[in-house]
Amino acid sequence: MFSKEKLSRFLFFDIETCGSYRDFEDFQREDPEGAEIFKKKSERLGLESPEVGYRDKIALSPEFGRIACFSYGIWKEGEIIVRTIHDSHDEKELLRKVNIMLTKAGANGMIPTGWNIKNFDLAWVYRKMLMHGLRVPDCINTYEKKPWEVNVFDMKEWWKVFSNLDVTFEEAIYSMGIPSPKDDIEGSMVHHTYWNGGLDRVIAYCEKDVKAMILLCSKIYEIYGHA
Repeated sequence: MFSKEKLSRFLFFDIETCGSYRDFEDFQREDPEGAEIFKKKSERLGLESPEVGYRDKIALSPEFGRIACFSYGIWKEGEIIVRTIHDSHDEKELLRKVNIMLTKAGANGMIPTGWNIKNFDLAWVYRKMLMHGLRVPDCINTYEKKPWEVNVFDMKEWWKVFSNLDVTFEEAIYSMGIPSPKDDIEGSMVHHTYWNGGLDRVIAYCEKDVKAMILLCSKIYEIYGHA
C-alpha cells in the first residue's frame, strides 16, 4: 500500500489553534466589531452565550482565532523527524515560516499529509495566510484546481475507506496499538493551556500527534512487506 518512496514523500503536519484573546471580555474590549460578529455567530449556532462559545468553540474559527503552533514531520529510512514552527507574539511571522517550508516541500515533491486536514488544518492555514496578506503555497492551493489535482493525503478519508461513519484519530491509532498523544492535554484544552503560559505543553501535544500519524502509516508500510 505505502511504498518506501511514497512514505518518505509524506509531509505529516498538525496545527493547534486557540482564540486571539484570553476570553470574550478581552475580545470585546480590543475588537468590538469582531466581538459583535462572533456574538451573531454564537446565536446562529445556538450556543449558550458568546462567552461560553468563545471558551469552547473559538479554536474552530480561523476568522476569530489564531494558530498556536504548526508541527510537521517526516519518515526517513525508519527514523521519525518532527519539528515545530511557533511564534507566541506574531502569527504572521509564524505563517511566513510555514509558507516558506510548504513552498520548498512542494517544490521537492512532498505530499502534505495529516488527519482530517482537508476539513480543518488546511482550511485554517489557507485562510489565515490570506488574512495576513500571504500567497498560499501551490501545494495546498485549491484555486482553479479540480479536487484530484490537489495532491494532499487526508488520513481520515483513507482510514474510513468508503464509510460515512465518523472515526477519531485516537480511535484509529488505538486500534493499531499506538499510544494516545492525549496523555497530558487534548484539543479542547488548548485555548486554556495556551493562555495560561502552557505553549510548551501545546507544542508537545502537537508534536505527539504528528509522531502518531507517522507511526500509523509506518505500521501499514510494515504490513505490506517494505515494498
